[in-house]
Amino acid sequence: MDQIEIEARGLTFSAHCDGPADGPVIIMLHGLPRTSWEWHHQMRPLARMGYRTIAPDLRGFCPGARPAHVEAYVISEFMADVLAIADVVASEGAAFHLMGTSIGAVVSWRVAAANPERVRTLVCINIPHPGALAEIAQSDEAAEQALRMSYMENSRKEGNERATFERSLNRMGLPEDETNPYREALGNDAALRTVYHWYRAIDIDPDRGRLPPPVTMPTLFLWPPGAGNVSRASAEANRHYVAAPYRFEILENAFNYALQMEPERITALLVEHLSEHDRED
Repeated sequence: MDQIEIEARGLTFSAHCDGPADGPVIIMLHGLPRTSWEWHHQMRPLARMGYRTIAPDLRGFCPGARPAHVEAYVISEFMADVLAIADVVASEGAAFHLMGTSIGAVVSWRVAAANPERVRTLVCINIPHPGALAEIAQSDEAAEQALRMSYMENSRKEGNERATFERSLNRMGLPEDETNPYREALGNDAALRTVYHWYRAIDIDPDRGRLPPPVTMPTLFLWPPGAGNVSRASAEANRHYVAAPYRFEILENAFNYALQMEPERITALLVEHLSEHDRED
């Protein structure tokens, strides 16, 4: 696994990568408050299959792509970043495989729904399609899902960043070698402030109330109940928003750092997903 820099949209994104330079590209989007390191268990096995695995640090998470203002962190900016990065590491307009966890899943659903010609297969972890959350918000299950997302109010407050960051890392109970890369990359006030702009931008995002259509590519959705922020009803409603082959798997032993808490099982599921659905026409 190598570290590279990707120039896109006038920004410099740091990234981890592996696999042959001419292999089919997989873009892997991390969660919050993590970095591209989150995918380190999965990158090598997929690279051995011949894929070019690229896990970029999202905007706000790396020094070269750290705009200061909250307005720079609306969802459309993250979406544009993903497509521009894919244009650089694959070729302009080329299709790629997309995988995302946590906020990376939020971005992935919208990129895939808006650009079906670009995304060959999709994997999302923990966060379901926005349509599933909207569906449950209008149901008898609304109160439970709203309570599960109530942490966002505290996360958007200025001055709470460091305590929220440390609490998240400590809650996982992972070994230090699994979490120290996050502290090294994000353990300064400038980084943490922009990382948590994700939550502050939600209220000003013009796309907040615009639901994307169902995705139309083969999709694998992995739900860790222990993450606590997505109800079972929301996770199960996700099937209504995939108009393509769909697989839903529950990760019983993981929190929202699922990639590091159940690495072997998730890797096996990713391999099965690609083996089944990445076929040339």
